[in-house]
Amino acid sequence: MSSIIQKTAYYLFPRSLRRFIIKTMVGAEQSSADSREATKWLLGVYDYVNYEIDVQCKLWGNGVHIKHEVMNGIHSFFYDRIEKGSSVLDLGCGYGALAYAIANHSDAKVLAIDFDSKQIEFGEKRFAHPNIQFVIGDVFKDIPEVGSVDVIVLSSVLEHLKNRPEFLKDLTLRFKPKKFLIRVPTFERHLQAALKKELGLFPYTDDTHELEYSKDIFYNEMKQADLNVAYFEIRWADIWAECVPTE
Repeated sequence: MSSIIQKTAYYLFPRSLRRFIIKTMVGAEQSSADSREATKWLLGVYDYVNYEIDVQCKLWGNGVHIKHEVMNGIHSFFYDRIEKGSSVLDLGCGYGALAYAIANHSDAKVLAIDFDSKQIEFGEKRFAHPNIQFVIGDVFKDIPEVGSVDVIVLSSVLEHLKNRPEFLKDLTLRFKPKKFLIRVPTFERHLQAALKKELGLFPYTDDTHELEYSKDIFYNEMKQADLNVAYFEIRWADIWAECVPTE
């Protein structure tokens, strides 16, 4: 049965019956297995539900995740820390919602790069701005040689990479930024992460993550990268930081 047919059939039932069906399915699994195995199964359901929530949130936002509208501060953290007219390198920009906010609020010149050609093509249409140049490429090898830049933005990027301190050092050497603005996920964002780790499951929120951070891990990586943490906060279960190269 296709997902469309399944969804149509599901919504033929009244809300109270739909809830009863789900509760019965979950309860039946719990009663047929030991508590450890039931927890493992429920975590799989939890992950699937979260995935489907993300799908619907992108449809809700006509291709742009609705989080950009409902999560206060996820754009302003960056553009409030960028001086007017700055040059900005936005690495792993996705479809460019953040790049657009920075260009729009800071009048910054933004070079936005991502390896996903479909996201870049979408961004060029949805987030076109005279101050944004979109580039398709690998952040390790395809960043154009633009000379020095004022700010490097890494929003939800570092957690996907290996050799992060070396990567940051190379960026400092090549582009001589005044600051890095960084957002990364925390590991201790929810009980589910600890449960997954205990059960031998992949514990991170995305299967492409190399790690998720604690405060200590973040500060240690920045020290290895020869960066001082000038500002640090945890918001929306993520680390948000302003880091500056050491003298």
